Amino acid sequence: MRANFEYPLLPQNSSWIFLKSQGPENAPLHSHPNYEMNFVIKGNGTRYVGNSIGDFEDGDLILLAPSVPHRWQNTSKKQQNYSSLVIQWGEDFLGKEWLATPEFKDIRRLMELSVKGIKFDKYMCKEIKRKQSALLIFPPFERLVLLLQLLNDLAKSNEFKILCDGEFSFNNSIPNSRIDIICHFIKEKYSEKITLANTAALVNMSEGAFSKFFSQTTKKPFFSFLNEYRIKMARKLLSETDMRANEIGYACGYECLQFFYRQFMKYTGYSPQAYRKNSQSL
Repeated sequence: MRANFEYPLLPQNSSWIFLKSQGPENAPLHSHPNYEMNFVIKGNGTRYVGNSIGDFEDGDLILLAPSVPHRWQNTSKKQQNYSSLVIQWGEDFLGKEWLATPEFKDIRRLMELSVKGIKFDKYMCKEIKRKQSALLIFPPFERLVLLLQLLNDLAKSNEFKILCDGEFSFNNSIPNSRIDIICHFIKEKYSEKITLANTAALVNMSEGAFSKFFSQTTKKPFFSFLNEYRIKMARKLLSETDMRANEIGYACGYECLQFFYRQFMKYTGYSPQAYRKNSQSL
């Protein structure tokens, strides 16, 4: 089965992504061009990583290289009983040669191992959980330092398991300059009105040809992709600011607040107010 491709859009003024995910977690098998650290705060079910299938539970900590297909299928009776921390960063988020420097040799080895998925022991999971609040509230520079410290701690641990067997290999990247242009446009303009016509014009395509191209490339319609990003930004604002939900809806490009609330419920399983309350209690 081919994994859906996701193009993670970095928040403005940030070189990496940190998200607290809540609600039903039954996304299809997918891949993206970023490294990912996924920590399950609460939930249980089935985890798919490459050709590996296993159970997950509270406290699971997984590290994945770019393009590794993965899925966390929540099977708990209470579908809302799921929350996780997701951290993503690109190979060049500190510059193209950062992993080649001597200071990062341990982290470089860790990144090399992550092409088959790594599951860490419970001690490292506790460290991640202990530091999650700091990742949310620290200023950008201190947050980056904390991320590097976490990666260094993981790199020095010998208590881990490789998830995929020796025969696993993949080539699931979708290099496409048109997709890069569109994603950059969404990142810069998601708070404004975005139409199919002005997006298609960016890559010199008709609306019909653009819709077909985008759906075939990303395995989802353009406006689903746009709404996913807007809701991701809304989740971040709800977790990290005291802005009112209505203000956040407008700030994320929704002219109709009823539509914003429906989309937020669709993608998270929560109302914005409930999401904020639960996020603060984690």
